[in-house]
Amino acid sequence: MRGYKLPDGSPLPTQQLADYQKSVHYATLTKGRDLSAPTCNDCHGNHGAVPPGVGSVADVCGTCHVVFAQKFSASVHKEIFDKGCVECHGRHAVLKPTDDMLGVTGPGICVPCHNDADKSDQGAAAAVAMRRDIERLKTGIEQTGALIARIRNAGIEVSDQQLALREAGTRLTLARTEMHAFAPARVAPIIAAGVSLVAAVDRAGQNGVAELRYRRRGLFASLGAILLVVAGLGLKVRQIDRRQPGRQRADG
Repeated sequence: MRGYKLPDGSPLPTQQLADYQKSVHYATLTKGRDLSAPTCNDCHGNHGAVPPGVGSVADVCGTCHVVFAQKFSASVHKEIFDKGCVECHGRHAVLKPTDDMLGVTGPGICVPCHNDADKSDQGAAAAVAMRRDIERLKTGIEQTGALIARIRNAGIEVSDQQLALREAGTRLTLARTEMHAFAPARVAPIIAAGVSLVAAVDRAGQNGVAELRYRRRGLFASLGAILLVVAGLGLKVRQIDRRQPGRQRADG
């Protein structure tokens, strides 16, 4: 396509394939062996391939990411972003989403439009609130998961707690999905349910730690008692051995 011009006379870009090869879609296709991952014709069509129109970009993404598109369509950004999903995720070099993208500092993609220093910026406040909630649940799952793994390796039954942590992880995924509606009030209840699950698991984990301590104290006490019995038996055997020669002389 090199040498062709756009309607405004500028050169037609030709780096689309190189950008696509950087994307999560390409990694899913080539490394993940997922043949359902989108390729060029999924967005542009087959024989009559054309660039998606400005008004259809979000619809193209929404054919695969239906729930995200529904959340976005109900958001305040729907009327602001004329390119829909592309505004935040890019066109061809669509990178794997991370929680770092939700922020108004550093690598956060909210930075171009929102300023954390501006206290009147409601969009910045919303991004900060949602990111804080997501990080709170994510950190809780990680820390409590490590606790449960530790007591499981020590022999405590934790299958119910592992199941609850997976449910908390589902809540985290739901929160990340709901975030596309850009309404902290819709994310907060999901996070609260996840945090409640994590708190219950953490309490069970702390009880498991206490049980391990009790078991260890009982083991030490048992070992101490066994050692005392062994020592007593040893002393008794020695006493018997010392008496034995005297008995032999008396018999003679």
